[in-house]
Amino acid sequence: MSTEGSANNLRAQCWPVTQLESALQTLARHCGLKPAISGCSAFEAGTDADSRLQASAEALDIQIERVSCSYGELSQMLLQAAPALVRLRFDDEEYFVALCGGNRRQLHLLTPALQLVEVCPRQVIAQLSHKQETPQRERISRLLDSANIQGRRRERATEALLKENLVGLQLDECWLLRQPAHRSFWQQLRLRGQHWQFTGMLACHTVQMALFMASWWVIGRAVLSGYIDTGWLTAWVLLVATQIPLSLLTAHLRGSVSVEVGTLLKQRLLASALRIDPGRVRHMGTGQVLGRVYDAENIEASALQGGFLLLLGMVEWLMAALVLMLGAGGPAHLLVVPLFLLIAIFLGRAQYHCRRRWTAQRLSMTDRLIEKMLGHRTRLIQQAQANWHRGEDRELSEYLQSSTEMDNSTVRMIALLPRIWLLLGAVGLVPAFVGGDVSSAQLAVAFGGILLGYRAVLKCMNGFTNALSALVAWEKVRELFALEAPQGVALASATRVSGADDDGHTVGQPVCYLRDLYFSYPNNEKPALSNCNLSIYPGDRLLLQGASGSGKSTLVNIITGFQEPSDGLLLINGYDRTSIGQDQWRKLVATAPQFYENHVLGDSFLFNLLMGDEWPPRKGSLRKAYTICDELGLTPLIQKMPAGMLQTVGEMGWRLSHGEMSRLFIARALLQNAELVVLDESFAALDPENLRMAVACVQKHANTLLVIAHP
Repeated sequence: MSTEGSANNLRAQCWPVTQLESALQTLARHCGLKPAISGCSAFEAGTDADSRLQASAEALDIQIERVSCSYGELSQMLLQAAPALVRLRFDDEEYFVALCGGNRRQLHLLTPALQLVEVCPRQVIAQLSHKQETPQRERISRLLDSANIQGRRRERATEALLKENLVGLQLDECWLLRQPAHRSFWQQLRLRGQHWQFTGMLACHTVQMALFMASWWVIGRAVLSGYIDTGWLTAWVLLVATQIPLSLLTAHLRGSVSVEVGTLLKQRLLASALRIDPGRVRHMGTGQVLGRVYDAENIEASALQGGFLLLLGMVEWLMAALVLMLGAGGPAHLLVVPLFLLIAIFLGRAQYHCRRRWTAQRLSMTDRLIEKMLGHRTRLIQQAQANWHRGEDRELSEYLQSSTEMDNSTVRMIALLPRIWLLLGAVGLVPAFVGGDVSSAQLAVAFGGILLGYRAVLKCMNGFTNALSALVAWEKVRELFALEAPQGVALASATRVSGADDDGHTVGQPVCYLRDLYFSYPNNEKPALSNCNLSIYPGDRLLLQGASGSGKSTLVNIITGFQEPSDGLLLINGYDRTSIGQDQWRKLVATAPQFYENHVLGDSFLFNLLMGDEWPPRKGSLRKAYTICDELGLTPLIQKMPAGMLQTVGEMGWRLSHGEMSRLFIARALLQNAELVVLDESFAALDPENLRMAVACVQKHANTLLVIAHP
C-alpha cells in the first residue's frame, strides 16, 4: 500500500477533533476506567486540546496526563501507553487515535464506529513525526542510493539513521488515561488484572498444601500398613514433584502482585502528599514530617512482606485445623482451635499497643533530634553549654522503657504462641489416649495436624510482626495522606460574566475579585481572614501592608489556590477555581511565596528559573530568562558560575546567597507569564541597588502586580 493510501486508511480509524470528548469518554468506558456520568461539554472557540481534555477528564472523574518522549522511544511508548489518546495531523487537520491495547507487532485502536482494529505501530509513528521524518528520509535515501544499499538492509539502515538524526526530537502528542488516585485499591488492582493473580496465588498455595498433605498421607499409610511397594513410592514422588511448579508459580504471582501493589501505594501516597492541606502540617516540625516520610516508606516494605506471609500462613493454619478435626482429637480439637485463636488475639493486641507507644516515642525523639541539628548554630552561640543536653536523659529513659516493653511483648508472642499451640494440641489428644479406642492412623493424622499447625503459626508470627509495623505506620500517616474524591467535580463548561472581549477578558472585569472572604485554620477559633473584599484590575500595581500575623500570607495562599477559603467568593478572570481547574488557575496566577516557604531545587539554575513555564525550554523562553536575569542583576552571578545557567545550584550544588535566591524566586514568578503576579515579601532581603533593579524589572514584566510587605 502506498504512503498516501496508508495515511488515508489510518485517518479512517481516527476520531476527529470535534469528537474529542466522545473519544475520551468512550475509551475510558471501554478500558474499564468507569467514568462518571457527564453531560455534553461546551467550550469556547479556539480552546486547545489539552485544556479540553483536562476539563473533560475532571468532569468524568478520571486522570489524564500529557506525556512527551523522544523519537527513539516512540515505539515502546505506544505499545505501553494504552489506554491513551494520540494526536495526529493529516493535511493540517487534527485527529486522535484511541489506543486501547496492543502487542509487539500491532496496536489495538478503538474507532468512532466502536470497532477494534489493528494497525502497525510504524504507521502511527510515521504520521506522528511526518514533518520531521520527510526531509530526513529524502537525505537518507540519496545517501543509500550512492552506497547502493537495497532490500531489507536498506530498511534497517533507514530506521537506524532516522533514530540517530532525530535523537533530539521530543514529541508531546500523547495523553495517558488512568484511574484517579482516590479510587479504592481494589478497583485499581482489578483494572490491572491483579485480582486474578491474587486469587491465583491463593489457589496455587492451597493446592500445593493439599498435595503436601496428600504426599504425607500416602507415605504414612504405606508405612503404617507395614509395606511399601513401587506404586506407593511412585505416587509419593509424583505428589512431591508436583509441588515444585506450584511453588514456583505461587512465588511468581506473589512477586507480580507485590510490584503492582507497591506501585499503586507509591502513586497514592505521592498524590496524597501533593494534596495535603497546608493548614494540617503548618504546626509540624521537620522531624515530625521526616518521621512520617519514614513511616510511609515502611508501609510498603512491611505491609507487602508481612501481609503475604500472614495470609499464606493463615491458609496453612486453616488446613491444619481441618486435619485436626479428622484426627484422633476430633471434638476436643474442635474447642482447641477457637481457644488458641482467642489467645493469639490477646497477645497480638498487647503487641499492638506496645508498638504504638514505642513508635510515638521514636517519632518524638526524631523530631527533637532534627530540631537540635537544624538549630545547632543558634544553640552554639546563644545557649549555655550546660543546657545543651537538658532533658535528653529523661527522653532516652522513656524510649528505653518503651523499647523494653515492646521487646518483651514480641518475645512472649514469638516464644509462647507456637508452644501454646503444641500444648493445646497435646491436651486435645488426652481424651483419645484415655479412651484407648483410636487407631494408630488417627493418632498419626492428629500429630500431623499439630505439626502442620505449628509450622503455620511460625509463618504467621513472622508475617504478623511486619504487618503490625505497617499498620502502626499507616495510623501515623493516614490522617495526612487521606485521599478523598474531589468535591464538586469541575464541569468542562463554566459560566463567565457577560461582556467578554476577543482576548477573553470581560470589559471592566477585575483580574482578581474577592468578596466576603473568610478563612480559619483548624483548631483556631479566631479567623485569619474575615469579611475580606478586594478587586484587582488589569494593569494594577498594588502594595498590601500589614503587621505580622494579620493574614497577608494567608490571603496570598488563597489567591494562588494553595488553600481553599472557608467561605466567600474568589474569581480570577470571572472564573472560580472549581470551574477551570488547578492547572489553568496556576497559569493565571503566579507567586513568589515567603522566603522560608520557597526552595531552590537541586538542579540547574536554568531549571529553577523555568520550572513554572515549560521544560525543556524553547528559544523564546531562554531569551526572556536571560533578559530578566540581566535586569535583576543576576548576570554577574551567572558569569561567575562555571557552567553558567546550567550550573547545579541548591544544597547539593552552588550555594546562593539570601539576596540571590530572592531574585531567583522573583524571576521564576515572572517567567510563568501569568496574568497576576503576587510577591510575598520578596524584596525584604535586597540591598538598595538590587531593590531598585528588582522593582523596575517587576514593574516592566508583570501584567498585574500585588506586592505583600511589612509597613
